[in-house]
Amino acid sequence: MASLNKVMIIGNLGRDPEVSYTPGGIAVAKLSIATTDIWNDKSTGEKRERTEWHRIVFFGKQAETIGRYMSKGKQLYVEGRLQTSSYEKDGITRYSTDIIASNFQFLGQKQDAGGFQQQQQQGFVDNNSYQQQQQAPQQKNPQQYQQPQQQNLGGFPEQQQQTTHRPGDDDIPF
Repeated sequence: MASLNKVMIIGNLGRDPEVSYTPGGIAVAKLSIATTDIWNDKSTGEKRERTEWHRIVFFGKQAETIGRYMSKGKQLYVEGRLQTSSYEKDGITRYSTDIIASNFQFLGQKQDAGGFQQQQQQGFVDNNSYQQQQQAPQQKNPQQYQQPQQQNLGGFPEQQQQTTHRPGDDDIPF
């Protein structure tokens, strides 16, 4: 049977990210994100809220990007998976659950993310896309790309233009 371990959150950083490096030279960024639930209490009619704190861990280029452009209070969308680890403190086994990030996207004002907004294309930043963006030449005018030539793959020459048939009143079977 298949299983799924996926987390998606949007929240604000509670403090600046802490970036460190493994002995192998891989960047690791750790941060905390707050998410807040707001609801009206049915019995009193008062507005209530509850804030949850989530520990997030980024690795590699993502960690370097987070460390460079994010700071306390900025909003971030994160996708990842839950990972629980245990440790012993004062003879007591304790457990810690972190979100290991796989994708993220800066949210909020454009100036919130600094210069990365100029490099980032729309969509998510994942483990591979940031490296690919840095290696790919930046195209200043995307309209310069030409449409690929259509090939006639055995059809009639006059049928080169494809038309889309949209159902109308004549297509209704009753």
